[in-house]
Amino acid sequence: MRIGFSLLDLAMGGAQTFLVQLAKEMSLRGHDVSYCLHSHRIDPSHVAPSLLAELDAVAVSVSQPKKLLKNEVIQLDGYHNLRRKIPYLTHLNRCVETYHSVYSIRRSGPIYARYRVSISKAVQVALHHPSQVIYPGSVLPEMDHFALGKEFDVAILGRIHPVKGHLLFLQVCERLYQQRGQLRALMIGGHPKSGPYQENVDAQVQRLRRMGIQIHTTGDIPADEVFTWLERSRLLLVTSESEGLGRMAMEALACYVPVISNPVGGLREIVIDGQTGLLAERDNPVSFAQLTNHLLGDESLRQCLGKQGRKYAQENFSLQAVANQYENLYQKVAQESRR
Repeated sequence: MRIGFSLLDLAMGGAQTFLVQLAKEMSLRGHDVSYCLHSHRIDPSHVAPSLLAELDAVAVSVSQPKKLLKNEVIQLDGYHNLRRKIPYLTHLNRCVETYHSVYSIRRSGPIYARYRVSISKAVQVALHHPSQVIYPGSVLPEMDHFALGKEFDVAILGRIHPVKGHLLFLQVCERLYQQRGQLRALMIGGHPKSGPYQENVDAQVQRLRRMGIQIHTTGDIPADEVFTWLERSRLLLVTSESEGLGRMAMEALACYVPVISNPVGGLREIVIDGQTGLLAERDNPVSFAQLTNHLLGDESLRQCLGKQGRKYAQENFSLQAVANQYENLYQKVAQESRR
């Protein structure tokens, strides 16, 4: 099969990381893969060099969207507004569009592709159009046990952006430090393009460090280093205001790391309360701190949640299983477009 990927950007986010991994998997299965990148290739705020290198290794780059029309199937990334869809309007019967969030749905409207994929049941409900739910998978790390001797107590994973709730995470860290007398926190991810919010987060990090909290920040890292950092933490806190699914939570479970999360969007499909992690009261630093203290003080429960989370990730989020679903859908699209 010939499969084309139409990508508005390759910023270091869950949606972009998954689509690159999907393109790689389709190439490994013998399909001809090409892509069109709408953002400027050397703009680090829109194109992560590591993701671009991964994609270039398996797919042919084309300079214009119309050159993707030679493919039997065109995968849209879920962020094409009407103007971006103009080259495909007479070919929407060959397009698969994947929606990652409510924002993705709004941006992609009012005209949607014939074949629609929602990354979670929460996104499917928000779409108001028939769609197939396919969770975005990942290449899960090779681990066979719960690691002891963690370096960090808590971690947050994601680009520094208001929707990810880093300020709430830092409020929780401050409460934990006041209650425990010490804390080692890890912030995985950076902000290639700074602004007032990012500057505020940086200022709060410096303030908490002066108080005595140990906070390590990684900055932007390649996707293949995420698991290495996650497995060094006892817990992942997901303080996001909204998430279509919450790839960071899935990645933590894959590392035997329990998750304490805001009860929003598709996160409730990953963080099964009392089984793979715990759900805090929404945007409540007191609730987050109480649950975190509870898990940090109960090694047995933390290990139990970690093992159940790993099993849940293997059963629901392996890239191979997810790629099977996409491949079946692509074959259906290709067959029906030939009629």
